[in-house]
Amino acid sequence: MKPVLTAALHKGACAVYWQGEPLDLSEKWVVFYTLLAVHEDRHVTTDELCTHHPWSHLAPDVAGRDLWRFTRQHETRFFGQRITSSPARQGSRAFTVSSVQVAFQPDRRSVADHLRSLRSQGGDFPLELGECTLLLQGGLVDLALARLEELRGRVRNANDAAHLETLRAMCLDEQGGFRATAPHLGTLLHLLHSPELTRVNRARILTRAARHHMLAGEAHLAQETFTLLRSLLSPEDGPDYCLYHLNYGLFLRRLGDLDRALHHQRLAHDVALRVQWWHGVYSARSNMVIVYLSLAEAGPSRARGRHLERALEWALRTHSTVTMTRQPLAMAETALLIARAYRLLSRPAWARHWLRRAAATAHHPDAHEHLARCWEELALLEHQEGNLFTAEQARQRAEQERALNACSPCSDGH
Repeated sequence: MKPVLTAALHKGACAVYWQGEPLDLSEKWVVFYTLLAVHEDRHVTTDELCTHHPWSHLAPDVAGRDLWRFTRQHETRFFGQRITSSPARQGSRAFTVSSVQVAFQPDRRSVADHLRSLRSQGGDFPLELGECTLLLQGGLVDLALARLEELRGRVRNANDAAHLETLRAMCLDEQGGFRATAPHLGTLLHLLHSPELTRVNRARILTRAARHHMLAGEAHLAQETFTLLRSLLSPEDGPDYCLYHLNYGLFLRRLGDLDRALHHQRLAHDVALRVQWWHGVYSARSNMVIVYLSLAEAGPSRARGRHLERALEWALRTHSTVTMTRQPLAMAETALLIARAYRLLSRPAWARHWLRRAAATAHHPDAHEHLARCWEELALLEHQEGNLFTAEQARQRAEQERALNACSPCSDGH
């Protein structure tokens, strides 16, 4: 049988027992092992640990060095064996319990609730940033940006600023691509010099910088920044890990390295699915559709049909995802991808059906550009069917839509 590690509440505080005997650990190590016990099914990062008293006064890098030293030099003294492990390449940044059975007194929920009470007092600021993220991912970009502007006056430290400013950069990117984010880049890069910045917030800033360089066509700077990111993130970082791979996959697609682009989108997809980050699942699936369509166009003709079928399969799965999570704008974008796949597979009836669904969207933040792409897709379909007059009419409608909003940015992935 595995030895038993018990996380308990004793006189209103956390306590740790090993094989039923109390351990004489200081408060910070009791909190560390209690947090690992509550989250025995995953890794706990130093960033997360440092949101809890009494770790909250330490920078994550400093806490990481303490954890690395204690777990390797003193763990066997208290437990008679090593009971923690870190994933490969993570060093001191992420920990989990292993080879033990976890128990709780009085129960897991009570212990977890007490741990939440030890979180450093940040008010509602993190929660409000989370709400801004949901607004952004739901397509309400102007509303998210206005709310972020209101919150700037409540920033308390460099980590608050980094989180807020990276969200602002994402909003600006949605509004106007790299031209809109260029004036904001200096603010982000200035924050990188803050010594108290957590690893995850540093990665968030570098992700936005890498994406800006990618969209601006600055391939060398983009590659340098993506290389810096590679060692900062792991699957335990959830959405931030996904965003790195989503963007690096898009960068590789632009370079024509389609197989590696697909690999990175799959990495992002699998982790997003595991942590149930549905916006990330949608983005990765949508990007995989685009990569498979590119493979069909650039690859050998014998593989074209197989790539198109894969593109259609992922497009339909993407549409199921955004339907389940009620993302109407994403549904419109995905319907357009499905229509394109059906057109390239020479299934015109289905292509027309999905084009009608793609065009039936209200309150789209970039409606004229979206409709222009719908008309362009219809023009290609009509030309493919030999309806040259109708195809020309559709092209003219696309031009009219773009004339109504000449400055609208074109999206190039998520």
